[in-house]
Amino acid sequence: MTILVVLETRRTLLETEPTEPGPLDCREEQYPCTRLYSVHKPCKQCLNSLCFYSLRRVYVINKEVCVRTVCAHEELLRADMCRDQFSRCGVAAVSGQCGSLGSSCGKSCGGC
Repeated sequence: MTILVVLETRRTLLETEPTEPGPLDCREEQYPCTRLYSVHKPCKQCLNSLCFYSLRRVYVINKEVCVRTVCAHEELLRADMCRDQFSRCGVAAVSGQCGSLGSSCGKSCGGC
């Protein structure tokens, strides 16, 4: 009888409400990311018959595809924080007054 109670307790801990995202509701998302690398490139320079190499710093732009893990519960928390921080943008979008707020809402959570 004690074992049955322990099993029931464990089962209720793993179950979540249907509206709440569980701990395993995560997915990997690919997004473009650009990285700037600094490399030293040898450069040959000659004066008459004397040649020497110098190392010049060159910047290389590398366009890559990065991967991040996105979980549903983190997205909900981020959306709540964004809604609290930029609540005036949502009000302006509904009332058609986006122009009065300028670019501050365009940089927020999706803009007006």
